[in-house]
Amino acid sequence: MNLYTKYKPEKKDERFILQTITMRWGKEVRGAPFSTARNNFQKAFQLPEALFSYSTSYGLPYHELLIVQDKKGIEIINQRTPILDPSQKSWRIGNIEIERTESEYLLTFNYSYDCGKPVRVDQFHHALVEKAFGLKANEYGRIVYNGRHIFQDTGEWYYELHIINVISTEDKNRDILIDKEPLKQYNQLGILF
Repeated sequence: MNLYTKYKPEKKDERFILQTITMRWGKEVRGAPFSTARNNFQKAFQLPEALFSYSTSYGLPYHELLIVQDKKGIEIINQRTPILDPSQKSWRIGNIEIERTESEYLLTFNYSYDCGKPVRVDQFHHALVEKAFGLKANEYGRIVYNGRHIFQDTGEWYYELHIINVISTEDKNRDILIDKEPLKQYNQLGILF
């Protein structure tokens, strides 16, 4: 397979916009008032210019943020712009699989141990695989899921909330995910104790 084969989107200016946000915190800030600050924290951020200036025929950049909360507050500690291979029909980011079809993007939640506790299973006690939603052009969707983890070196618990914002659009507004409300939402939120 030639990695440099150009993918030609159906509409010349349409872009697949993806933003992933991971918020992480420890046991010391698990309850109120810290949980109130987390719940009121923004769910979308301004997109970097690179998402609009990069040629989609060579790669599909997306926006990834890591946010940490401690007793001092909430801080964005890392932002980057990884690139998805445009020749692929599907991608996996965290516990979300994104499949590109002729007419839409299909998003599916696939539980794995990377998600953390509690374990999510279906009615047959298999790892949960559940369609979140499909997105057509100019539809905005958001997926939210969480998990409890253990630091291997200390044995301490920590928690993560994942937010995935997705839209396929011709709009080049860097605030598009902030200015609009999601049309479709999927939540896979377990009780974290």
